Amino acid sequence: MVSLFSEYSHSCETAKDGKEALEKIKKNSFDSAVIDIVLPDMDGITLTRELVNLYPSLPIIVITGHAYEDSAGSAILAGAREFIKKPFSVGEFMLRFNKMMRDRKGEEALLAISLTDELTNLYNRRRFFVLAEQYLKIAIRRKKRSLLFYIDMDDLKWINDHCGHNEGDQALIALAGILRRTFRESDVIARIGGDEFVVLLESTDENDEMLIDRLYENIRDYNAKVSRNYKLSASVGGAHFNPENPIPIDELLSKADALMYAQKRNRRKKES
Repeated sequence: MVSLFSEYSHSCETAKDGKEALEKIKKNSFDSAVIDIVLPDMDGITLTRELVNLYPSLPIIVITGHAYEDSAGSAILAGAREFIKKPFSVGEFMLRFNKMMRDRKGEEALLAISLTDELTNLYNRRRFFVLAEQYLKIAIRRKKRSLLFYIDMDDLKWINDHCGHNEGDQALIALAGILRRTFRESDVIARIGGDEFVVLLESTDENDEMLIDRLYENIRDYNAKVSRNYKLSASVGGAHFNPENPIPIDELLSKADALMYAQKRNRRKKES
């Protein structure tokens, strides 16, 4: 028996064998797994190894038996966080399970610090590429189109030179806040360079232009409410990801970047 737990939905699903467990975990999001070492089609150690290869951060506890003397060590070597030997009480199991989940949360907190942009608290470049790879894999599997916005804050150098670097930082923080208000929590929003931001989201024919309009409207609202020696401004380029003809995230990023710079050049020509 395999049990798969989701903290987010407060649910638990069971699978009778390793194959069923793999199918379920590929279709749904789970936070942890409890695996019996004895399974019909593959042993628990093999399943643990398979799950760790697919989802390296998934916490797994393996239930072993006295007949399998080396099973505990094999489980840890395979990637399990914890093991427990039969027979065991509910209290002992919960103690081991809760310890495993506390350790995982501590690791996630440390990881979040290293993967978050210190100034804006958005994802940083490293985190963006990790999440983008996962996002596009899901898009391919579900045949959902995606859209990548490449957003460059205009005139950051001018702000730094004439108003000071602290004011430049405040401008970046303000734009990050506007991006959060414009897009959804499920969208991947990151700062990947000094004045460069990206947003990866699901694309529909209706929302692409609407989102750009909303972004510019939110920037105008900010400028109308906040009195500064400059007007916050940004250039945007958007590139579509087609799951029927997928391209690497680097290529998608380059396309959006090129479209953003084209928009910036065209606007400067009109202003000159």
